[in-house]
Amino acid sequence: MTATKELQEFLDFYQSYATEVLKPTEQEIRKMFRRWMETDFWGDVTLSKLPTPSPIHWARTRIKRPESVVDKILNQPPTFPEGLARKSLRTMNDPVAGRVVVYFLSNLPQIHHQILKEVAEGRLEISKRDPPIAFLSEELYCRLGLSDLNRATKESGYASIHYILRFKSEEISPENRPWFEIQVRTLAEHVWGEIEHILGYKPGKQTSLSVRRQFQIISSQLTTIDEHFNLLFEELGRYQERVEYNDKSPLNAENLPSALNSIGIGCAQKEIDTLLTILSSRGIQLVGALHKIATPRCMDIIRNTFRTGEGRAPDNFEIIASLAAIKGLKKDEEIVEAIKVQIRFLKAWVELKKDC
Repeated sequence: MTATKELQEFLDFYQSYATEVLKPTEQEIRKMFRRWMETDFWGDVTLSKLPTPSPIHWARTRIKRPESVVDKILNQPPTFPEGLARKSLRTMNDPVAGRVVVYFLSNLPQIHHQILKEVAEGRLEISKRDPPIAFLSEELYCRLGLSDLNRATKESGYASIHYILRFKSEEISPENRPWFEIQVRTLAEHVWGEIEHILGYKPGKQTSLSVRRQFQIISSQLTTIDEHFNLLFEELGRYQERVEYNDKSPLNAENLPSALNSIGIGCAQKEIDTLLTILSSRGIQLVGALHKIATPRCMDIIRNTFRTGEGRAPDNFEIIASLAAIKGLKKDEEIVEAIKVQIRFLKAWVELKKDC
């Protein structure tokens, strides 16, 4: 068989394989990511005085381009001895991939433990041939409690955790279930990775020692920045845990979770800034002002208006936004109408986000 014909037959198979196997797998990864990104997934947002950590900034997926698949197979004969064959594609560990970007270093163990939980509950399988690798410094690797992972370093200073996984799905036969890669990195490291990609920097292929050294320095500085961000995050958590306040205290990032908890509402860490902005814009800037408006009567009206109009109870964010919307209103009918308007605002915002 000529090389051209062999390549064409492989590409024809890849096209059908991508449609029948890879795309459904990508959808399943997206579904898992959406579950992980739900506000209350990482903890109880109602009963805790602390906000849920909401570790994920964003998560995305991709299917490997056909030419990238071919290049990988041809460039790694020891890994793919059959060459451009169907078996090579089925054994490839990253024809589908996902990337999870977290805010802080201390979020990395949270994602790691969630992956282990998915495995323990029978939804995922971890590759034994390609076990997870943590590209972290030895000090950070130990401090984050990730000693059950293999550790490695890259010349560029790149820091991330890589997993090769497979769904235990009954919809696709075991021999056809593809392996996929999930990379988990911090927001700061994601910036570094994007710059590295844009500049086309590849360790080992860079002839200039000065350029290689510059990248290593930048990587070290980004790691230091990551450490500082993480320290701020952990310090905020300690303040939120032991914060003291009264009705005259200004609402802020430290006392808002506890103040909300006192009226039976929780929040996620990533919602705090937006919630403070919403409350402040309506003149609710003190703890006492929040307590004054969040009466049992108003809370009941908000919940009943959502149940009647939307067929469901409001989530915590919707309750807080509604409280801000009804500030200063006394009559029940005025309060109900203001809540209905707020619901329309929230729906409009959801639709706008879909288009972004």
